[in-house]
Amino acid sequence: MDDTLQFTVPFRDVDMHGHVHNSVHLAYFEAAVSHFLRTNNLSVHFDPAGPLVWHVRKAEVTFHAPTRYDDAIRLSCVPAYLGRTSLRFDGRMTGVAQGDLRATAEILWVCVDPRAGRAVAVREDVRAAIGAYLPDDQSG
Repeated sequence: MDDTLQFTVPFRDVDMHGHVHNSVHLAYFEAAVSHFLRTNNLSVHFDPAGPLVWHVRKAEVTFHAPTRYDDAIRLSCVPAYLGRTSLRFDGRMTGVAQGDLRATAEILWVCVDPRAGRAVAVREDVRAAIGAYLPDDQSG
C-alpha cells in the first residue's frame, strides 16, 4: 500500500514570505500519520473513543528547504519505534518534481488511560498490529 500523502500547497498555508508557515508543517505531518493509519487499516487501534487514548508527547520538525505556494509535495510519516508506553513516527516531506527533502519530523505518542490520566503499556493487539510496520529490531 502507498503510505505517502501527496497534495499541492494551498495559498492559505503560506506566510508573508510565500513559504509554508512553520506551524503548518506539523499539521501536514499529522495528516500523514492519519493517512498511514487509515491506509493500513490501523485506525481502529487509535480511536479517541476507545478505552485508551494517545497523547502527543513530542512533535519536532526540522526544516531542510522552503516549500512554497502551489508546490506539489509528498509526505510520509510511519512508525519507527514502539516502546513500552510510546510510539514514534518518523516523517519526511519532499517536493514531487525534484524529490528534494523539504522537512523531516519526529512525532512521539504516549498511550494513556484517560480515567487515570497516566501512561500505560501499549496493548498487545496494538503492538502486534504496528509491529508489522516497524523497521527491523525497533520495538522495545
